[in-house]
Amino acid sequence: MKYTTLVLFIVFFSLRASAQNGWTVQVSPSLRHLYAVRFLDVNTGTACGLAGAIFHTTDGGANWAEQTSGVFNQLRSISFTSRLNGVIVGRDGIILHTTDGGHQWHQQKSPANLMPLLSTYFIDSLIGYAVGWYGNIIHTTDAGVSWELQKCDVTTFLRGVQFADYRVGLIVGEKGTVLRTINAGRYWEPLPSETTEDLTSLCFINKSIVVAVGDNGTIIRSTTNGYRWKCVESPTKNNLRAVSFSGLIGTIVGENGTILRSSDGGQTWRDESQKMGTHLLGVHQIDAKHATVVGVNGLILRKDEK
Repeated sequence: MKYTTLVLFIVFFSLRASAQNGWTVQVSPSLRHLYAVRFLDVNTGTACGLAGAIFHTTDGGANWAEQTSGVFNQLRSISFTSRLNGVIVGRDGIILHTTDGGHQWHQQKSPANLMPLLSTYFIDSLIGYAVGWYGNIIHTTDAGVSWELQKCDVTTFLRGVQFADYRVGLIVGEKGTVLRTINAGRYWEPLPSETTEDLTSLCFINKSIVVAVGDNGTIIRSTTNGYRWKCVESPTKNNLRAVSFSGLIGTIVGENGTILRSSDGGQTWRDESQKMGTHLLGVHQIDAKHATVVGVNGLILRKDEK
């Protein structure tokens, strides 16, 4: 225990010295990779990652406490619809659900047949979606008491899912895959994305505008809720792993310390990459002035602008 604590502090201070552009390194409770982070407000947030790791903060990340997941699976994606109701998905089709803000996480039965789930999104406390390997799309209307497979015409890995409203949703994945539904997932239509690069994440800015990111610095943007896409000039060729917006303010993170920022709804991007070179895997743009980033070896970065 003393050795682990010493290693954590050595890593923290070495990374803290290399943080730039207004980003600060927060003390992580673990060296396990973190893949996703979500905040309910500027203070209350949850991160998840390798070996069943779930961490929770109530003070903007100044302190993170581990929650008991009850599993050892790699946890890849988080969706909270309130302070109490949240879902996490991950490897082997794992689905975890909480109704008390994460004090207890309960495993739900997944129809994904042990296929990894890579992204989840809940529209409200009852209606949610998750996607993963080989075109797997699952859907619930009862907070995960039961999940059902939805049909699609692709077998690529699906890496991101989000909805603009109850009917219109998008999924992105390998080889430039974009799937769109306008009927709550009863039919997912493959659409051209203007790229063949693997797409890893997407975020709706409003009901019309959406941004997706992927390998080799790929950034694509749609103003027709995903029906037509255009490539956006990117300041990097590094693989991009996650994107998040609050209003017009957005953050993209990726490999080798890549951080890109936009203040015009994703039309242009400036480089705020960190020299530490650590792979960054998840981001939440909490509001216009606050963002949290997570990555390998338990790295947590925070930006608080005045």
